[in-house]
Amino acid sequence: MNEAAILTSPNSPLTLQALPIPTPSAHELLIKVSLIGINAIEAKIAKRGTPPPPSYPFIPGSSYTGTIVAIGSSVTKYQVGDRVLVSKRFSTQENAYGAYQRYVLVAAGEEMVARIPEGMNKDEAAALVALIMNASCVAGLFSGRLGLRKPGDEVQEGEEREKTLIYGGSSSFGRLAVQYLRCAGYDVITTSSPQHMGTVRTLSGSRSHVVDHTLPPDQIIVELIAKGPYSVVVDMISTPQTIPLASRILASQGGGKLFATQPMFSPERLPEGVERVFEPWSDSLYEEGNEGLMEWVVGTYLPFGMEKGWMSAQEVEMVKGLESVDGVLGRMVEGYGAGKRFVVELGR
Repeated sequence: MNEAAILTSPNSPLTLQALPIPTPSAHELLIKVSLIGINAIEAKIAKRGTPPPPSYPFIPGSSYTGTIVAIGSSVTKYQVGDRVLVSKRFSTQENAYGAYQRYVLVAAGEEMVARIPEGMNKDEAAALVALIMNASCVAGLFSGRLGLRKPGDEVQEGEEREKTLIYGGSSSFGRLAVQYLRCAGYDVITTSSPQHMGTVRTLSGSRSHVVDHTLPPDQIIVELIAKGPYSVVVDMISTPQTIPLASRILASQGGGKLFATQPMFSPERLPEGVERVFEPWSDSLYEEGNEGLMEWVVGTYLPFGMEKGWMSAQEVEMVKGLESVDGVLGRMVEGYGAGKRFVVELGR
């Protein structure tokens, strides 16, 4: 029997319900889930209704590891018994694909599925499942959408080192971004709280500069403008407090695109010449022309990125059982565990 943690109505507690084990169609996989990564966007969906799910009841969740227990008749790339790491595509909304359950369907070829390397233990897999959503978005934004080099690409002799501004380098997405860009040969200017300043400096490299984001906004702006101009500006926080600040940096250099990691939840007034751009950044990996990038993400970046030094694990707090999910989501929206990632371990 399957079991799922289900959001039955807006802002309601998730409730556990018994469900049938689904049967994969010709192009699908059925995964028995072992670890579930809890993402910040899921806490906002469940506890604040922003962005709202397509309908209720709704099974949230995008990131998980598990074992393939059944495959469709047309699947040839995977086998029963393979251990895999999965990140659901943002546009895939049907409940059978939601991660907060014991058995999940995967549309082979339509979702991000990476084999877990032989010998990877539970703790290592937990660190990876905690990062997979943001890691795929980092690759999708910088290399898929913006065409920047990826870690491991050769930097041509004499090629100018572009400067990138990552506002929010101590966030989960931000940490991955500064390390990705540094390993790809870019200079990174970023911001951090004093608590995480040392870590962010290490991840962003010796050519980086890190500004204390607890300083008065006008002082932050002055310091960041002095380090520019920037070829790319990304607001990793993307709240009504940070968007105006980051947009002033762009305005100071004549305008341009401000890349955001959250949709706009209320009207925003931006300086003339500044355009706010948001999309589910991992979606670019599925586009025609990016097949090689997707292969690199699932075959190299995700399974071996930590080993190669292209990404770093964050502190993970493990909780047990689907019954723990609602409490974790509640704590996350209240700000508990900043800088920490939560992973749910399912028993047999």
